[in-house]
Amino acid sequence: MANIMLGFPNRIDQAVLSGGNWQTPLINLQDRRLSRVARSASADKTATRFDVDLGVQRKVSVFAIVRHNLGLNARYRVRVALDAGFENVIYDAAVLPAQPSVSANFQLQQYSVQGRVWPQVWPRLFNTASLDWEDPNWWDGRLPEEDRAGYPGLVMCVLDEPVFGRYVRFEFLDEQNVDGYIELGRLFVSQAWTPKKNATYGAGIGWEFDTTMDRAVDGTAYFDRKTGRRVQTLGLDWLTRDEAFGNVFEFQRAAGIDKELLFVWDRDDPINLIRRSFLGRMRKINPLLVPFMETYTNGFEIEEIT
Repeated sequence: MANIMLGFPNRIDQAVLSGGNWQTPLINLQDRRLSRVARSASADKTATRFDVDLGVQRKVSVFAIVRHNLGLNARYRVRVALDAGFENVIYDAAVLPAQPSVSANFQLQQYSVQGRVWPQVWPRLFNTASLDWEDPNWWDGRLPEEDRAGYPGLVMCVLDEPVFGRYVRFEFLDEQNVDGYIELGRLFVSQAWTPKKNATYGAGIGWEFDTTMDRAVDGTAYFDRKTGRRVQTLGLDWLTRDEAFGNVFEFQRAAGIDKELLFVWDRDDPINLIRRSFLGRMRKINPLLVPFMETYTNGFEIEEIT
């Protein structure tokens, strides 16, 4: 299990976006309102590609696309380079297959470019043990198509080690998208901080709903259903002085309760990665406490932005 990650600040708002063919502009990816989306003119690979110029070289550790309509078989690729022509690439999310089996050859040919396999947008979300034999997704554990539209759409790319680059290229393979285009909400590009010691036992995650109810004279309940949002609570109880003031205290000062952050619970848990990762904000700023000499604690309450 990996320790939690907090991505901040989002570098996308000062960046320049270009490329592809978009019927609603890429600038919508820089709007915090998730309802303002960038929509491609078609689902062709060339139409859905775009580049991000961060202006200067930045330390980047995590990329995310929040709220999208990418299909269950969609693939993506993220590259970071030092030059606009992507001749000097320092990170590539697509990987070289390690001696693929014969049965996997077709899939690799379908989803590889120049021999590299692109990651899945929708990873495996269910273990076989949690499904019945008759379930259509028993073999692959993928999300059923009927549930895709209502599921929190999140493309997550977490780097093993941070890199320093200026240009980022996003590419997608989803030419069979049922909508005939791809739609992307908010783009997040950031460095990330991970505490040396993980969150203390007792951390919790749950759903909150603003659904309202009215009851008729005969007692029948009528609901105005609203989409739920996730809320994560956790405590960091073993912070060093440097972590407490150099990371947490500075993070709280810069982010406040209004700035967005990216929360990742466990990057080593691929099945639950998009369940336990989300774009959010801190509900309140808790003070640093000193329960023992040279040991600091702090509590976080992070609310998903929907």
